[in-house]
Amino acid sequence: MENKNTKKVLLTFGSEYGTAYDCCRNIFFELYTHFDIDFFCLNDVNLMSFYKYENIIIIVSTTGYGFYTHNMSKFWESLYNNNVMFYENIYFHLFGLGDSSYENYNMVAKKLKKKLKSLGANIVNYNLGNYQHPSMHFTNFIIWKNNVYEFFRKKYFYFEINYDIPHLYNIKYIYKDEDIENIKAKKINNKKNEGNIYINEKSDHNDNTNLCSINLSKLNIDINNNINANKLNKNINHSKKYLDNDITLKKEKEMKLLDYEKKSINQYKVSSDVNYENFNLDEHFCKSLKFMKFEVLRNERYTNKSYYQDVRYINLRSSHNFNVSSLIKVHPFLEENRTKEILNLLKINYNDYIVIENNCVSNLRNTYIPFNKKIRVLDLFIYFLDLSKIVTPFFFFYLSKKTESEIHRKKFLELADTVNISDYYSYIYQDKRSYYDIFYDFYSYVSVDIGFLINTLPHIQERSYSILNTLTSYNLLKNFNIYNLYYFSIHPSFSSFIHFLKNIYIKNILNFFSFCREVYKLKYSYLIKNKINQNKYNIIELLVCLYEYEINKNKKLKGLCSNYLINLNPGSFIYSKIENSLIFMNKNIFNLNYRIIYICTGVAFSSLLSVIRHRHYLYKNQERINKKKKISNYAEKDLVFLGFRYKLQDFYFQEELLDYLYFNYIYVAFSRDVENFFFYNKELLNNSDNNDDYLQPRENHELVNFNIDYDEMKKALKKKKKIYVTDIILMFQNDIYDLIKKKNTIILIAGKSRPFSQNLIKTFASIIKQKEQNKTMEEINLFLKKKIDDFSIILESWY
Repeated sequence: MENKNTKKVLLTFGSEYGTAYDCCRNIFFELYTHFDIDFFCLNDVNLMSFYKYENIIIIVSTTGYGFYTHNMSKFWESLYNNNVMFYENIYFHLFGLGDSSYENYNMVAKKLKKKLKSLGANIVNYNLGNYQHPSMHFTNFIIWKNNVYEFFRKKYFYFEINYDIPHLYNIKYIYKDEDIENIKAKKINNKKNEGNIYINEKSDHNDNTNLCSINLSKLNIDINNNINANKLNKNINHSKKYLDNDITLKKEKEMKLLDYEKKSINQYKVSSDVNYENFNLDEHFCKSLKFMKFEVLRNERYTNKSYYQDVRYINLRSSHNFNVSSLIKVHPFLEENRTKEILNLLKINYNDYIVIENNCVSNLRNTYIPFNKKIRVLDLFIYFLDLSKIVTPFFFFYLSKKTESEIHRKKFLELADTVNISDYYSYIYQDKRSYYDIFYDFYSYVSVDIGFLINTLPHIQERSYSILNTLTSYNLLKNFNIYNLYYFSIHPSFSSFIHFLKNIYIKNILNFFSFCREVYKLKYSYLIKNKINQNKYNIIELLVCLYEYEINKNKKLKGLCSNYLINLNPGSFIYSKIENSLIFMNKNIFNLNYRIIYICTGVAFSSLLSVIRHRHYLYKNQERINKKKKISNYAEKDLVFLGFRYKLQDFYFQEELLDYLYFNYIYVAFSRDVENFFFYNKELLNNSDNNDDYLQPRENHELVNFNIDYDEMKKALKKKKKIYVTDIILMFQNDIYDLIKKKNTIILIAGKSRPFSQNLIKTFASIIKQKEQNKTMEEINLFLKKKIDDFSIILESWY
């Protein structure tokens, strides 16, 4: 590596689906040979550490309805809660990624620039990338990147951009000592056999034998007695001379090959006797990377098998706590069979063991790669390298160096061209081609090894899912049974007894009591021996929908993490982290004096259900404290507006919602159902066998708040071809307007940011405009923006 002028650079990103991460990788590969660069996601950066650097490069994406990404949420909160001042000699370079077809285009980069400016930051380079541009974000990114490089050249020293294949990691193969001994033995045997050619005078040599194919160790030339002896000797001498020359050339070639093999082993391989620790999955993820380990208790399909959407209800067990509406960030693994297949095509032995060395110690980065540990090649790819991600253009530039075909080298360079991206867009971006796909297409024309792949492939990124339940109470849902309670309450050391409980308890109740006696006896004995700790184990509920995107009739894309989760079996484990969601930013969701409007579509209901469950717990707790006050007297109910496609398939947690009718009005639109196109909580009550008084809504309160007859609502909605959530909201626009204007109203929205969230905000603006016609749309949008900024309106949408 070249001598460096050690000017510290911080390269950091906020990325939801990997574009900002790839842009940062591109910069890192081009600069790391000249500068000491620390490379992290924003959540892994302490705000106060900014003072250690002269240059801070930040690339951020905007996700959902103008919100920051999950891997910069902690940084964002820290930045806005601090009043630090940055020095003039700290140079900021900021680039934003966004899509102008969305509302709040590039809002995160714009807000970040404004906030940094207010803290005295010296932003010397700033630009925005737009996916809707004919060249996508690449044109503005290249302009901005070149400006950053030019600034570095003027400020420090002139340098050439590094276009070589990055060499961040060294790979050493693990071999056995007998491999060297076998090579030595081969060399000795070859020397012994050299010249060990004799001519058998009794052999027949009348045929025109191809001398090059003769077995040198068993060469026999039979001499016919009728052949002239002189002629025979002449022929023999000529043949022997020819064979000697051929032997010499062949032996020299073999010896060179053996020397190369030995040199290769000495240089790139490590003896198995060398004391390297074996890679341990639990130790690496839980201790080194600070992940949490969760056991899968349940993984059941929620939708019918014939239904096009595969939605799973998953239960996890863990000793870790979490808050209302928390997110679980899952680290997925690649599919084993598909990864094996591609490694076979690339002629890489996935059962080999290797040791990975960090070749850039001076460059700190949040890599998940385990250093100086013996790890199987297959494990390296499955756990850490993301072959499922869409290929970036700069990867083809590196791939062009790994082919001997001029035609393919030219093609790779065309795909790497970010000025004219027509080839890349049509072949890669439009069809969402991954690294898997590229290697399937070109494995015959490229020669790549593990070293190339580990230095150029992106790392697997976590995906976030909303946790359904809360720690205040575990909800006994429709499918809940005693086995879940068993898992919930005792130490996993006893999980082997679950088989006994599930099979024997049903047959004989007495066996159940004997089981309990044995459990407590064993538990007591372990406590005496001080072998286990009394930890409380929590259940985490998830609702996961398999993401599928049809590229064409022959290709359907599946989301890496959702596909990973739905294929997990009970008893398996996942590695994850828990963090707060946007909803938790407004603590008034715990205040029963505030009214909440829930608006969501599809599986996004999982983002809001935990809030409903927790408020149910608060109401119950309040009832226990104040027994004289009946829950049914609460008139200020919350509003729940849900949108699904089909009532029979998509109406998640329908029966559970019965328990929450005493403090919620529930309205559901089914966009694809012809008959069951609208649903109101009265139908829940009419179909319920539960006659508890607290479930029955008081009619006088309903008339005061929502003076619309249910049958009239259905009649009005039936005129529309399809019913959506916004159609129901417009029927209550007077009440919605009053609630929006009140300070004690929180609106929680979950679903796709485009078109759902965008249309919903426009609907709110339209409702306000009808009531306040003297106000301009700019003033109304500013009012709604303030509501969003102070988390009175929260949009939990990530795409």
